[in-house]
Amino acid sequence: MKVTLTELEQVAKTLAIRVTYEDVKTSKGGSCRVIETRRIIINKHLQNSEKINLLARELAVFDLSGLDLPDRVRKKILHEGEARPGAVISSL
Repeated sequence: MKVTLTELEQVAKTLAIRVTYEDVKTSKGGSCRVIETRRIIINKHLQNSEKINLLARELAVFDLSGLDLPDRVRKKILHEGEARPGAVISSL
């Protein structure tokens, strides 16, 4: 079974990360911190599969070790995080 965008959005919500879909002209998206709020901004024009891959890759930066995640969700984040500098792979 594939990982859904909703499942990854729930992981972000659990980590208090705000996920938004915006009209980004020059980028697919990424993560940032605005004052004390952690955010992941995703280009709303991407295909759903690209949104899933991007969100999983950005979530790999955060420590997920204390979260009870389905194995397929954890594996997806781990897989996508391998390509992202700064990922916290060992904590997954």
